Amino acid sequence: MMRSFDMIVIGAGISGLGMAHYARQAGMRVCVLEASSRVGGCLHTAVGDDGFWLELGAHTCFNSYGRLLQIMRELGLIDRLVLRERLPYRLWQDGRSYAVAARLNWLELMLHAWQLPWLSKRGRTVAGYYRRLLGRGNYERVLRHAFAAVICQPADNVPADLLFRRRARDKRVPRSFTLPGGLMQIATTLAAQCDCRLNHPVRALRRVAGGFEVVTDGGVLHGARVVCATPAPVAAQLLAEVSPQIAGMLSGIAEASVESVAVAVPRAQVGLPPLAGLIAVDDAFYSMVSRDVVPHPQWRGFTFHFRPGRLDAEGQLAHIGAVLGVEQSVVRRLAGKRNRLPSPDATHHARIAALNAALEGQPLGLVGNYFQGVAIEDCLARVAREFKRLSVRSAGLPAGPAHR
Repeated sequence: MMRSFDMIVIGAGISGLGMAHYARQAGMRVCVLEASSRVGGCLHTAVGDDGFWLELGAHTCFNSYGRLLQIMRELGLIDRLVLRERLPYRLWQDGRSYAVAARLNWLELMLHAWQLPWLSKRGRTVAGYYRRLLGRGNYERVLRHAFAAVICQPADNVPADLLFRRRARDKRVPRSFTLPGGLMQIATTLAAQCDCRLNHPVRALRRVAGGFEVVTDGGVLHGARVVCATPAPVAAQLLAEVSPQIAGMLSGIAEASVESVAVAVPRAQVGLPPLAGLIAVDDAFYSMVSRDVVPHPQWRGFTFHFRPGRLDAEGQLAHIGAVLGVEQSVVRRLAGKRNRLPSPDATHHARIAALNAALEGQPLGLVGNYFQGVAIEDCLARVAREFKRLSVRSAGLPAGPAHR
């Protein structure tokens, strides 16, 4: 007998699990299908045999993430927040680390920064906006590399309004926080609250009366609504027959790759002072993010985000040892992962507007990090928008928490 659901979500990253949470809160029967053996997507905490953990994807959350904080309250996680110590990022160039402030031209900065109250990000790229706001020299010398470090890809042509959104802060919680076992606890806790099926790739998606048929190796499911919470290329493949128009739009969304490597080193072996991370200038890696912000008595941990194809696995470990100033033999590799991230350009907003117009009136949802930004809160903002649209189109179903 075919099982039926009010909503079937494809993909168990923060977007898919957030959608399932909203649906469950609204009383819907919801099922999440995940092709891989783990939940979380870009929430990926690597844990060693002794419990020492490092993040391979998202590294931190902020008290401006209002939707995430509300979900964490509903999950009972809000009292488990761990404060991240405030430590500096440093620049890494030509085999040495430098204070970021030391590389800035402060006169150039003052001659340009007065425009801040009036200069709009709208219609400008990252390069166009920040060259004008902080000076061309400062941008080329420091900020270009800092922004590339943030999004793990060249940032010059990214729309400026996709970075560093201003949001209201909830001062009841720490400005920057994580959880005792890393951020993937958010995903695993969400997954435990719903019908989440791992190792369940979707083989086909068919439009039928009353919704969709979702074909998996374990059988066929019926969903009144389907939400694709996968990377854009995967969603394009899933929707090729159901909606060639939307699939074509999705296939045009570019992606960039990053190779992330998480390592642990005995504290006594590392000479670098405590730091939040390194911003690399013209190096094999975009950035290094340190676990010094959540100190451990025995280990120091570092996640290096490498440019794709520059170094093989052995070369990456050798480079990590050189940057940290330690013998490669003391570097303990916890995990490695190749991530693919959206790579938006000047056409981004028009492309998303066209996608939203094509989705209007359909029982089909699209969520992910390729809409409003890659931050967790950006993903949840898209989830809230789509959940409201999918809910209110059906009589008798509440709009749920999407207004938050």
